[in-house]
Amino acid sequence: MGALIDWISQPNTSSEVLLVAMPGVGDVGKLAIDAVNGELDAEPIARIIHPSLPPLAKLDENGLLVPPHILLSRIEVDGKHVYTLTGDAQPMTPEGQHELAISVLEMFSGGEIMVLAGMSASAERKEVFSITSCASYRIELESKGVDVRRGEPEAGVIGLAALITALGPLKNVKTSCTIATTLGNSVDPVAAQLLLETIRKWWGLPLPVPIDATERLAQKVKNMQTGDQKDLISELSESPDSIYM
Repeated sequence: MGALIDWISQPNTSSEVLLVAMPGVGDVGKLAIDAVNGELDAEPIARIIHPSLPPLAKLDENGLLVPPHILLSRIEVDGKHVYTLTGDAQPMTPEGQHELAISVLEMFSGGEIMVLAGMSASAERKEVFSITSCASYRIELESKGVDVRRGEPEAGVIGLAALITALGPLKNVKTSCTIATTLGNSVDPVAAQLLLETIRKWWGLPLPVPIDATERLAQKVKNMQTGDQKDLISELSESPDSIYM
């Protein structure tokens, strides 16, 4: 069984721009997108449901129980529509992550998808860089001034966002993953803010999200984390040095 898309409204998403982040190292990308959604009053577009998502249904703001899902939303940036995709979890199987990645790419065929993520690094290292899966798109990004790396992350990338980035050329989507370094042992709003500022600079997307917005979200994430958190990274990969998004 593949992904089920529960449309709230159904715009034409082909050839559009999408920002993606999943929970991961320092929750850097997710903090950034959650902050953007909150500050720019994101409009929910669709709930993407998959059977391999963790089977935890939650109450929404109206007190109604909703199935586990990843939320597609739409924001307005400088008079243009931009889409965002994030959730509290991602599919727990490689097959589920692959199926959901393909579904997202097909929705944005002909468009551009920017994945936002974090990578564990030493405290003194504060960098942002991008990787991509298409040589011609890499040349295009470099012409804009984007720092596109060829040699890192050395151990590679795993997870749903990694598959979205890697499979993009197969579905006629320009895909990149922009990564901010972080200690990774707790949520990192400073790295999230740096990531947003870099996206704004490199892609010309005005995302004026103040640092206190990401800090508020970081505190909210901490408050939600109770008890021991299950380590899904070790279950998905034998390489402990790869970054998980």
